[in-house]
Amino acid sequence: MADRSVADLLTLPHHVEFLSDRWLEEAGRYFRETVPAAGKGRYAGLSFTVSERFTDAPPHLKLPGDVACWSLRFDGEDVTISRDFGADADVTVEGDYQAGLYLAQFVGVVAHGGAEDMWREARRLFGGDAVRVCGRLTDERASRLLGLFHDHMARRTVENPDLEHRARRLGLTAKIREMDEQGFTVIERAISDDFADEVRAAVIRSVVPEQGASMFWMVYQGRPFERLALNPLAMTLIDASLGRGAQLASMAAVIRGPGPGQIDAHTDYLDVPEPYPEYAMTGVAVWAFEDWTEAAGPTWIVPGSHRLRRGPRRGEALDGGVPIEMPKGSVVYFTQGVWHWQGHRTDPGERVTLHPHFNRGILRGLEPLRADVQLLARNPPRMGEMLGEDDGLQKMTPTGRDYLRLEHMRQLHAFTRRKTKEILGEPEAVAA
Repeated sequence: MADRSVADLLTLPHHVEFLSDRWLEEAGRYFRETVPAAGKGRYAGLSFTVSERFTDAPPHLKLPGDVACWSLRFDGEDVTISRDFGADADVTVEGDYQAGLYLAQFVGVVAHGGAEDMWREARRLFGGDAVRVCGRLTDERASRLLGLFHDHMARRTVENPDLEHRARRLGLTAKIREMDEQGFTVIERAISDDFADEVRAAVIRSVVPEQGASMFWMVYQGRPFERLALNPLAMTLIDASLGRGAQLASMAAVIRGPGPGQIDAHTDYLDVPEPYPEYAMTGVAVWAFEDWTEAAGPTWIVPGSHRLRRGPRRGEALDGGVPIEMPKGSVVYFTQGVWHWQGHRTDPGERVTLHPHFNRGILRGLEPLRADVQLLARNPPRMGEMLGEDDGLQKMTPTGRDYLRLEHMRQLHAFTRRKTKEILGEPEAVAA
């Protein structure tokens, strides 16, 4: 099976990789079905062309020169989709493949403010020149049609499965190596200040006094939390430590004011016997929505403590512990049973944080998962993956086990493990 299109092995039938052959097929199907369904004459006289070209596409797509191109030509009734790039199109889009993929996975460009949010975070992640758009469509019907098409495809477009390629394009290779060595790493300014303010305000609205200073199940409290859970930088660290198919074990919000830390030194390995496995079982991302200094009461971590493969003992000296200091909009991700605790806060005011906690896909979570259809429809496939929709565990078909999903995840795991070894410079495992 080695070279039956790698993309086919890594993608479920109802999902597609950005600008793969199946992506173009789905794009054509959308227009063939949508335009007639809209009613005769809806697009009469409308004609436009769009063309895109993205460099440094993942090698397994086997595109010439690793350049992904496509063009769309619409004449009011029929659409033509091709693999060429037309510099004379009404709208052209060019840039880096991974940046283009981020845009292609964003669901909600037709919602109020959605396109602005998408571009704002894309600029934060990739810089202002990573994707360049030239030209514009003047007919509102064309803009609406393309917006609906974009969201349709975004609901089906998966993350780049080549972890080594993705980490390199996102600038995370050294971070993954640091995480392996130290048990944690920090990504500074992973989201914009505006988005950090938006999530902070959403946390404060959600945590009611009767629940104390924390609240769980936050991924179900609104779009800001869904979007944060899908952050591609954090999810790449999760893939590197826990493999694909890692599931959202919990998403807790914490609000705390001045005073001593309330959480003592511990690991996040609930009921995992010692010695801990040599591979990670869980990982936690802690998001800062204001600057973290030692006075802010940040998380403290003992670097390298995951190598001990056990939790701290009562009264044990926590030599070498360091406060995690980072600017607003940053995230610290720690994994593999690293020792950590909550520091004392001497600053006035409240520290607001969000803690997405992920488990390796073979484990149960701390909170029940609820993958309702509306939640899945307003997000890319990665949301379904973290809610357990894409693996074959605890699922049945009318004829028995869900072997399609079991095989899909088996292939995705194997590909991810191989790419993780490339990042860490380890010898490639012998194929089973």
